[in-house]
Amino acid sequence: MPVARLAVRRAHRAVCLSRAGRERAVLSRRDRRWRDPSRPVLNDPDGAEPLVLTLERAVGCIARGIAKARALDFCVAVAVVDDAGHLVACHRMDGALWITPEIARAKANAAAAFRTTTLDMETRFSQGRQLFASTVASLGDYQLVFGRGGVPLLDDGRVVGAVGVSGAVPADNDHAIAEAAAGG
Repeated sequence: MPVARLAVRRAHRAVCLSRAGRERAVLSRRDRRWRDPSRPVLNDPDGAEPLVLTLERAVGCIARGIAKARALDFCVAVAVVDDAGHLVACHRMDGALWITPEIARAKANAAAAFRTTTLDMETRFSQGRQLFASTVASLGDYQLVFGRGGVPLLDDGRVVGAVGVSGAVPADNDHAIAEAAAGG
């Protein structure tokens, strides 16, 4: 039997704890979940209240995006993610290609991750930095597309999420729809 496999089996074997050990384990688990509301959030350097993207705002973004797409006579998908790239809401219009929601979300992920529009990123990466863009796009389990159609959502000047649009060709239309969806 290979040594590595043996080590994995040992790591997954149940370990017996004394009663005192079990109580300490339970307490430490509770302590990690508990947060003192008087303490500032660690990821906020100025100590301000964390801003979140609400479902209501995400649905409003989608409604504005779909209205703009209909005005331009396109069938698109609109995706809204929070500042960490988690999907909040997505809508694919009837007639849009099946892949458009995935592309829209990837554009929104890129805008949220880099805190700028994907139009800006496309311009920046087309000036001799294609290798960097393709390397970043392939990192981890992220799905990033640096093409036009991703716009960050701001609240008091801070990025709280992003909206991505896919399906309107040429991509300048994706960007126009995304800006309308973001409220710009």
